[in-house]
Amino acid sequence: MLKVDTPKISPQQVEAFERDGVICVKNALDDIWIERMRKAVDKNISIPGPLEGKNTPKKEASAEHASSLWLVDADFRALAFESPLPKLAVGVLKSEKLNFLADGFFVKKPEANGRIGWHNDLPYWPVQGWQCCKIWLALDTVKQENGRLEYIKGSHQWGRELREGSNPSWFVEPEPHEILSWDMEAGDCLIHHFLTIHHSVTNKSSTQRRAIVTNWTGDDVTYYQRQKAWPFKPLEEIDLPQFNSLKTKKFGEPIDCDIFPRVEVHRHRTHI
Repeated sequence: MLKVDTPKISPQQVEAFERDGVICVKNALDDIWIERMRKAVDKNISIPGPLEGKNTPKKEASAEHASSLWLVDADFRALAFESPLPKLAVGVLKSEKLNFLADGFFVKKPEANGRIGWHNDLPYWPVQGWQCCKIWLALDTVKQENGRLEYIKGSHQWGRELREGSNPSWFVEPEPHEILSWDMEAGDCLIHHFLTIHHSVTNKSSTQRRAIVTNWTGDDVTYYQRQKAWPFKPLEEIDLPQFNSLKTKKFGEPIDCDIFPRVEVHRHRTHI
């Protein structure tokens, strides 16, 4: 297990997360972790992910993505259970318990039209509750030119779910709203609420932009089966034993199970 200094989540950062729906944490992971995870992403980018067909060739796309790599890859598993990320998650959620939903990576190719439209995350997960967050970890420098994320400040407080491309009558392009975004260095991370509306812009630069996401939930989150939600295919088609624990889940039950494991956090090392 790699040892790193745990970044401190201050009361001011918790307040900003609750108010704005997103914060940027500088130097969340050190260079050792970043180099390890860069190699892990580069290793997995050209092969099918665990939720894809084993004999399905990778399609060419402007952005590469795979999820649930912790189930098959030791480095992604270590990131979820041994890195400082769980402490960051439990800190902003102010939760007594912490569950890990899934991980994933996003690689935006150079000079490619890889824009992701306005959306929030909750409608894509089989859960309901307030204590939900995503950690978006930069593995490269992130700027406007290579596809940084932009957030509508405070939009998590609207209590609305927004799928990409759904165009509901209540949502208009966010000119009237304040937009939050950050230039980032490798090792910095964004932490956003599952209801915070965001998008990412096109990578117009000559270099790729790599990032890893991890998804976390707290005390009040329960199982809620949704249409067109993760894992985006029938459970019977997934040949991974951890998914068997999801087949018996009922509406409103705690999500604790093999595929959404609880993560033990050493609270004496967590700063809130």
